[in-house]
Amino acid sequence: MTLNKTNPATGSVDEALEDCLRHAAAEGITLQEAMERLGPASFCFVSLLLAIPFLQPVPLGFYTMASGLTFIAAGWQMAHGHATPTLPALMRNSRIHGAGWLAGLRLCQRLLRFCRKFTKPRRESWVGGEGGTRRVGWLIFIGGALLAIPAANLPFNNTLPALMIIFAAIAWLERDGLMIFASLAWGALTLLYFLVVGTVLWFFSAQIFAWLKSF
Repeated sequence: MTLNKTNPATGSVDEALEDCLRHAAAEGITLQEAMERLGPASFCFVSLLLAIPFLQPVPLGFYTMASGLTFIAAGWQMAHGHATPTLPALMRNSRIHGAGWLAGLRLCQRLLRFCRKFTKPRRESWVGGEGGTRRVGWLIFIGGALLAIPAANLPFNNTLPALMIIFAAIAWLERDGLMIFASLAWGALTLLYFLVVGTVLWFFSAQIFAWLKSF
């Protein structure tokens, strides 16, 4: 079976995802092949696909750091005008097949369909053209950096930056500039979360240190 390669400017992301699903259900495709199929939309496709597992409170260990570095790389490249992401060989050559990948692809479809209940093309200048693409790329980059921060495996410390990345990707895919504000809001909540957790940890550490000094 030959993977179709069409220009995402003339074909829809939905059609590209359906094509990826067909191949993933058959002999499978590599992540690189899927990105070539999606073209410029592959930045947001990779972001959605890798961010979805973080929509639950349990930390994911090594996968968190690997995904964070991938978001950083993809966001940087998107912000600097690359046509498609250049990922590490280990990620690029990962073959998409099996129940896990199929579930991830289908969840991407469902997520986009759900978001279309409240998204629509508006303020397109904020996400369109080189300036809008750079803006979304930097949001993905920052979300990846926040995701990669080690936070003692605390609950939701990965979920909040993942939501920042997801809404940035949705803003670009749906041409909805208002979703930029949703992405920024999740980024602000992430920083607030880390500030509160850091303050609490510092307070209890100081109390324990003072208690030990009293002996």
